[in-house]
Amino acid sequence: MSDLVNQFGAEVDAEEVRYHFSEMTDAETPIWIGGPTHFSMLGRYVLIALVLLVHMIFFWAAKGGDLEGEGQLNFVIGLVKLLLDISGVTGFVIVMLVFAKINHYLNFSTSEGWTTRWLVLNGLTPFLMVLADWSGALLGVFLEDVPDTPRWLDWYYLVLGIASAGSAAILTLLYRRAFMYAITDRRIHIRKKFIYFRTSIHGISFADIENLKATPSIIGRLLGFGDVFLVTASGMGLEPQSSEPGISSRLFGWFFLQRNRTTPLSDPEGCLYGIKDPMSIYQLINELMDTSIGPAGSLPPSSDGD
Repeated sequence: MSDLVNQFGAEVDAEEVRYHFSEMTDAETPIWIGGPTHFSMLGRYVLIALVLLVHMIFFWAAKGGDLEGEGQLNFVIGLVKLLLDISGVTGFVIVMLVFAKINHYLNFSTSEGWTTRWLVLNGLTPFLMVLADWSGALLGVFLEDVPDTPRWLDWYYLVLGIASAGSAAILTLLYRRAFMYAITDRRIHIRKKFIYFRTSIHGISFADIENLKATPSIIGRLLGFGDVFLVTASGMGLEPQSSEPGISSRLFGWFFLQRNRTTPLSDPEGCLYGIKDPMSIYQLINELMDTSIGPAGSLPPSSDGD
């Protein structure tokens, strides 16, 4: 083993690694354990803040009050007021759906399915309440004693924004903590355990890795985090292969269309996502691959007799 491998191995708590990765065999020697850093979800937190800001702008515009000064925010609120005067709450629905479509189509790290559904739900919530109100009024023409239906009020924009942003922030925190990665002298382990409902474990042998790539972003370089992609023969680490479309895809195929990617998929399930000091981990994996894989891609004899 090289000095780098020995250095990482000396800093890891083997019992902790085996506790989190119970599927790890006794023949494996833990060398590193980690997971996505807090800053790795920065893009999602920025998206949550933007969504909250949109709700607040519509709230200010609907209440009719003006902010002091003549800045750009007042200009935006003026435009939103005009939109509300023309279309009512439908304007908010359109803005949120367009926002969701753009975010999903650009295929950013925030463009996964659950984020898109969250944005769509934000847009459709007031529309569903207005639709229920219209339905109640229509039924009242033909029936008596129709129960009152909820009406969309101006201050609901603020309530929806706070509730939606708060729940999304909590889910993002839980999503980050759902992933954990471990490196041994034989393979790389990727574990996901999200709110006890979605659990998966991958063990990637060094012999199966065809390409290795570390891609810290500009912000990642400044804050010390980035992704390490493990491209295998099965296609892991690349854009997932298209599968049979589901019901939502058949009904809203255009809406869930994404721009094609030419770079590896930045997905916590398919790479070492948002880890601390990715270049050192990249070098560690490279050295372990050189040590584990002998000539012609064969594994050298193990020192423990396996």
